[in-house]
Amino acid sequence: MTGRTLTAGVLAATLALGSLAPHQAAADSTNKDLEKALAALVAIGIVAAAAKHNKDDDGWDEDRYGEPFSPSPNVVCLPIPRRCYKNGHLSMKWTERIFG
Repeated sequence: MTGRTLTAGVLAATLALGSLAPHQAAADSTNKDLEKALAALVAIGIVAAAAKHNKDDDGWDEDRYGEPFSPSPNVVCLPIPRRCYKNGHLSMKWTERIFG
Protein backbone atom coordinates (compact mmCIF):
# COMPACT_ATOMS: atom_id res chain seq x y z
CA MET A 1 0.00 0.00 0.00
CA THR A 2 1.46 3.33 -1.00
CA GLY A 3 1.65 6.34 1.28
CA ARG A 4 -1.02 8.13 -0.74
CA THR A 5 -3.37 5.15 -0.56
CA LEU A 6 -2.84 4.84 3.18
CA THR A 7 -3.39 8.56 3.74
CA ALA A 8 -6.52 8.52 1.57
CA GLY A 9 -7.83 5.53 3.52
CA VAL A 10 -7.23 7.23 6.85
CA LEU A 11 -8.98 10.38 5.62
CA ALA A 12 -11.94 8.37 4.32
CA ALA A 13 -12.23 6.53 7.64
CA THR A 14 -12.02 9.82 9.52
CA LEU A 15 -14.81 11.35 7.46
CA ALA A 16 -16.98 8.24 7.72
CA LEU A 17 -16.60 7.98 11.49
CA GLY A 18 -17.13 11.70 11.88
CA SER A 19 -20.46 11.50 10.09
CA LEU A 20 -21.59 8.73 12.45
CA ALA A 21 -20.95 10.79 15.55
CA PRO A 22 -24.12 11.69 17.50
CA HIS A 23 -25.05 15.34 17.35
CA GLN A 24 -26.71 15.61 20.73
CA ALA A 25 -25.57 17.99 23.43
CA ALA A 26 -25.66 15.15 26.00
CA ALA A 27 -23.16 13.14 23.99
CA ASP A 28 -20.30 15.66 24.36
CA SER A 29 -18.04 13.19 26.18
CA THR A 30 -18.67 10.59 23.48
CA ASN A 31 -17.82 13.16 20.80
CA LYS A 32 -14.60 14.10 22.57
CA ASP A 33 -13.61 10.44 22.88
CA LEU A 34 -14.37 9.92 19.21
CA GLU A 35 -12.36 13.00 18.26
CA LYS A 36 -9.39 11.75 20.27
CA ALA A 37 -9.60 8.31 18.66
CA LEU A 38 -9.81 9.83 15.18
CA ALA A 39 -6.87 12.12 15.89
CA ALA A 40 -4.84 9.11 17.04
CA LEU A 41 -5.77 7.17 13.88
CA VAL A 42 -4.77 10.06 11.65
CA ALA A 43 -1.46 10.49 13.51
CA ILE A 44 -0.69 6.77 13.22
CA GLY A 45 -1.55 6.84 9.52
CA ILE A 46 0.69 9.82 8.86
CA VAL A 47 3.61 8.28 10.75
CA ALA A 48 3.18 4.93 8.96
CA ALA A 49 2.96 6.60 5.55
CA ALA A 50 6.05 8.72 6.23
CA ALA A 51 8.04 5.71 7.46
CA LYS A 52 7.09 3.65 4.43
CA HIS A 53 7.83 6.55 2.09
CA ASN A 54 11.29 7.08 3.58
CA LYS A 55 12.13 3.38 3.49
CA ASP A 56 10.95 2.46 -0.01
CA ASP A 57 11.43 5.56 -2.09
CA ASP A 58 15.11 6.28 -1.73
CA GLY A 59 15.68 4.37 -4.98
CA TRP A 60 19.12 3.10 -3.96
CA ASP A 61 19.94 -0.52 -4.83
CA GLU A 62 22.50 -1.47 -2.20
CA ASP A 63 22.82 -5.03 -3.56
CA ARG A 64 23.94 -3.61 -6.89
CA TYR A 65 26.18 -0.69 -5.80
CA GLY A 66 27.00 -1.28 -2.14
CA GLU A 67 27.05 1.32 0.60
CA PRO A 68 28.44 4.56 -0.88
CA PHE A 69 31.17 6.42 1.00
CA SER A 70 32.89 9.76 0.60
CA PRO A 71 36.68 9.88 1.04
CA SER A 72 36.72 13.63 0.35
CA PRO A 73 34.22 16.47 -0.15
CA ASN A 74 32.36 16.20 -3.49
CA VAL A 75 33.69 12.64 -4.01
CA VAL A 76 31.46 9.56 -3.71
CA CYS A 77 32.73 6.02 -4.18
CA LEU A 78 30.66 2.92 -4.89
CA PRO A 79 32.31 -0.27 -3.63
CA ILE A 80 30.68 -2.95 -5.81
CA PRO A 81 31.33 -1.38 -9.23
CA ARG A 82 34.59 0.00 -7.74
CA ARG A 83 34.06 3.50 -9.14
CA CYS A 84 34.45 6.98 -7.68
CA TYR A 85 32.68 10.12 -8.83
CA LYS A 86 33.69 13.73 -8.25
CA ASN A 87 30.97 16.35 -8.61
CA GLY A 88 28.74 13.70 -10.22
CA HIS A 89 31.26 12.70 -12.91
CA LEU A 90 33.37 9.55 -13.08
CA SER A 91 36.84 10.30 -11.69
CA MET A 92 39.57 7.90 -12.76
CA LYS A 93 41.99 9.68 -10.40
CA TRP A 94 39.82 8.94 -7.36
CA THR A 95 38.88 5.45 -8.61
CA GLU A 96 42.54 4.43 -8.89
CA ARG A 97 43.45 6.15 -5.64
CA ILE A 98 40.78 4.30 -3.65
CA PHE A 99 40.46 0.95 -5.44
CA GLY A 100 43.93 0.66 -7.01
